[in-house]
Amino acid sequence: MKTLLKEIISAAAAVVLLAGGVFALSGKQIIKKSEQAVRGDTQISLVDVIIKTRRWTRTLRVKTWDNRLEKKTFVEILSPPKDAGNRFLMISKEGLMWQYNPDIGREIKIFPSMMLQSWMGSDFTNDDMVKESSMVDDYNQTLLEKKDVDGQECYVVMMIPKPEAAVVWGKVLYYSRVKDYLPVKEEFFDQHGNLKKVLTCGNFREMGGRVIPTLYRMVTIKRREQERSRDEYTLMEIRDIVFNVRIGERIFTLQNLRRR
Repeated sequence: MKTLLKEIISAAAAVVLLAGGVFALSGKQIIKKSEQAVRGDTQISLVDVIIKTRRWTRTLRVKTWDNRLEKKTFVEILSPPKDAGNRFLMISKEGLMWQYNPDIGREIKIFPSMMLQSWMGSDFTNDDMVKESSMVDDYNQTLLEKKDVDGQECYVVMMIPKPEAAVVWGKVLYYSRVKDYLPVKEEFFDQHGNLKKVLTCGNFREMGGRVIPTLYRMVTIKRREQERSRDEYTLMEIRDIVFNVRIGERIFTLQNLRRR
């Protein structure tokens, strides 16, 4: 009886209000549409990652291969020369991630406890780069409201991790445009409800045959400062991208990770 009651409540919660009445989509449906819009089933992208601190700035050029259906990701740094050749492989179904470091000439296993660590000194985490956790499968989504964000009408979806999910965040607030479900902002909270990172998405334009945000800005919120210095952030700018193309299985192998 309790199970049936939960299902009835869940079904009722999935009916959403439009303009003061009932919403047409559930929070989960919105996240699915948003993920599909920005990622597709597969994608290959060329990205510049600009890391800005108070003391220095550096830019990495990165190529990524992502198979969302099989939950596999391969990342390779192309430049600058001192970082070129660093490669990352994630096979989420097996819970395995490796980094190949050309300086030592071998791969290093990255354990689940290290997924929240900074990727290459940036504000993005290892999890952000290889997309190990799934916004759709690892969280329970609740549509909270509609809200104006920088002049754009957005859905606000609260995501709480499922008890069995091995995810790094205690809560995520996801803001997506009502007109096309594209993400505008994400706020990441730790297990104690403290805001830790804010990702803003912008420069919406057509690329790869679809309109997507092509500029992502991640800021880390320091505990001793409610807001991090404006001089410290990481930008991720998409230079080129193709969607829904076949990616050979050899890409997602240890042999490809180790290649000289």
